Amino acid sequence: MVANEYDLVLKSSVILTPEGRVNGQIAVKDERIVAILGADEPVAATKVIDAGDKPVIPGLIDTHAHFRDPGYTHKEDYYHGTIAAAAGGVTTVFDMPNVDPPTTTADRLKAHLENAQSKAVVDFGHNASGVVPENIKALADAGATAFKVWMMKDIGRDYPHPPGTSLTNDAVLYRVFEEVAETGLPLYIHPHNHDLYELFVQRSQQQWGMDFRSYARALRGGRGVVLNTAIATILEMQRSVGTKLHVLHLSTEAGIKMVAEAKAEGRDVTAEANPFAMFVTNDWDKIERHGPFTLGFWVPEEDNPYMWKAVQDGTIDVVGSDHGPHTREEKEVGWTDMYTAPGGSPMIEQYLRLLLTEVNSGRLTLERVVELCCYSPAKLTGYYGRKGAIVPGADADLVVLDMDHEEVLHAEHSHYMCGWMSAEDLPSKGRPQMTVLRGRVIMEDGNVTAEKGSGRLLRPQR
Repeated sequence: MVANEYDLVLKSSVILTPEGRVNGQIAVKDERIVAILGADEPVAATKVIDAGDKPVIPGLIDTHAHFRDPGYTHKEDYYHGTIAAAAGGVTTVFDMPNVDPPTTTADRLKAHLENAQSKAVVDFGHNASGVVPENIKALADAGATAFKVWMMKDIGRDYPHPPGTSLTNDAVLYRVFEEVAETGLPLYIHPHNHDLYELFVQRSQQQWGMDFRSYARALRGGRGVVLNTAIATILEMQRSVGTKLHVLHLSTEAGIKMVAEAKAEGRDVTAEANPFAMFVTNDWDKIERHGPFTLGFWVPEEDNPYMWKAVQDGTIDVVGSDHGPHTREEKEVGWTDMYTAPGGSPMIEQYLRLLLTEVNSGRLTLERVVELCCYSPAKLTGYYGRKGAIVPGADADLVVLDMDHEEVLHAEHSHYMCGWMSAEDLPSKGRPQMTVLRGRVIMEDGNVTAEKGSGRLLRPQR
């Protein structure tokens, strides 16, 4: 053995690999995993970390984050957003285009990526705005990971769905499907039938007024018809064109059945669930207690079991944090008028803890969490083999877990600029104890040591 043959060796009796659990040692050289060695194999490394019986999983990949940078940095910037990500065991992030300016052109995308590079502490890419069909090829060539479209406009407010991010015209949307299909990249769609939503907003305001309760009920009026008709539309467009379609925010019984049928037919369709929907807004009592700070959208009691079953059985492929901070003052308005308050809540730092709590309760396996947060996001974004798995050749993005750590979650212990979170007061068991990015320890026991700008831009191989 040559002295310091490896830069890092991380030992654990529970290493989660695609082939199963391994009792062994992860050997790292030049930022990559070069071998998974036997537990008793002698090693020489610059740094050796012995995690004992603590599980080691791949670094999480968050395909759905809103860092509000540029344009809305009073809510959060890329640096603070990725600090929170590192604290939460997330080593790769893909942020969304509802920034100012929205990433509708190649020049805007290039500027966005340059800004992110100057601030990020984890690796990153960007989901560009797909609302201008003529610009999609150039955006793909400029480094877009995927394309995002909201099928809606804001009512009574101008954020978080500003112009340049939304489409309510099916003919234009169909052209988007065609153009994105030509790139080979995925199309992420926030499904929403805007005409029906306007109807149910009017009815909800007439019946319940303007507060957060009225707002929550408006979207689920007619047994989720606003969402379900939109899901049906985009699935038919996918059937027609063949685009790689990723359905966001899947939470209705009917929508889940439609997605399951499309997948059973072998079509290129994947789906996402969000932690706030899984742990917060699926409980009306939590909405009553924390009001506008939970919303987001409500998941009614009758839909919740179907959402969770889809998370467990694979109908839902990915958990995306939908991390969406706003200032406390912006959200406070929602106690009396949620229609003018922005939707969204910060979640990127807590969602792994909440999923580990479900592992400890027996609702999920740790392997399923890794599929939802590592393997499937890596495959969706085209980085499997480099990101999201503990395999030789992959970036050494690793998370050591403390499955016994118990804590009631409070925003004061988080890294959020906004100082609040929808996961407030939730009990948790299990946490990321250490985060490793490309072989460097960037977080230990909640202390993030990564330097501003040390994250690395990921560009799809097309």
